[in-house]
Amino acid sequence: MACAEIDTYTLPESDPRDWDDADLVQGILFGQEGCFESLHTRYRGRIYGFALKRLGDPAEAEDVTQEVFLQVHRSLASFQGRSTLLTWMFGIAHNQVCRRFRRKTVPMVSIDEPEAVELGSPDAPPDRQVEASRVLRRCLDVAETELSEPQRQVFRLKFGESRSTREVAEELGKSNQAVKISLFRSRKTLAEHTPNLDVVLSA
Repeated sequence: MACAEIDTYTLPESDPRDWDDADLVQGILFGQEGCFESLHTRYRGRIYGFALKRLGDPAEAEDVTQEVFLQVHRSLASFQGRSTLLTWMFGIAHNQVCRRFRRKTVPMVSIDEPEAVELGSPDAPPDRQVEASRVLRRCLDVAETELSEPQRQVFRLKFGESRSTREVAEELGKSNQAVKISLFRSRKTLAEHTPNLDVVLSA
């Protein structure tokens, strides 16, 4: 069903975890509480497994998974239902994996390290270095003003100290799922205030 029909769509009264994909999509577009979390729980493992099989790196696969759900949240209104929702999401994951392969020659740098301002790459074009520096500073400023302290803790451990999701969860006494949802929400908030956020987080 096309998303243009949501004005006449009636959502089920049951728990969103029991809804089919079409209802979840409409629930998310309506802003129904719990719908996106249900979608994330339903398909996170499939997307992560897809990325891990192709990249062979759990940390890279986790980052791709976060990027996929961020893009799904941004672009869901454009989903026309010509394929299944999961197939559409796999297409997004495939594009993210391809971007990672293209960037394999770019060094991975923690966003809290001074070297991150210059991306640590003498081969990076000057305009890319300047853009990364600008985005990084904006990202850190927004994190201080727009994220809650628990979100900042999770975000800094994950990206500032390059911890795995499991390590972050263990240190903060949270579940892996809680950490993943916190990271997704943080990246969504930062992306709303920081254009080209992936220049820093995906480089």
